[in-house]
Amino acid sequence: MSKKLNENQLIAVHLLASGVKASIIANHLGIREETLSRWRQIDEFKETLEEATEVVLREIDETHKNLLIRSQAVINEALNNKELDLFKKANLALRYLSLIKGKDDITQKSSHNLFKYTELGRFRI
Repeated sequence: MSKKLNENQLIAVHLLASGVKASIIANHLGIREETLSRWRQIDEFKETLEEATEVVLREIDETHKNLLIRSQAVINEALNNKELDLFKKANLALRYLSLIKGKDDITQKSSHNLFKYTELGRFRI
């Protein structure tokens, strides 16, 4: 993280990377939106924002992966539960399959989003 940016700029970077609107950030920091817009033109600010956004995207990716793994474990446990009748198991399996049908792999999605951010500029936040 940058040592050249002041405290308000670093706060703005983290809020922007987290998806907070510029108007809310400006209000929170007691600055004008134009000031925030000028900060976004500073190379050091842009670089720090890119780094922070990559961290946020990676954390989101890891969270999604962990939730998927835990969800699949719960579904597997339910399908292996001998007390659950076959109709309920079939319904659970069909719902799961319908949710994932035609969906991109979560890693592909997050990699694509990260690629869009790093190669094509930055997301509009």
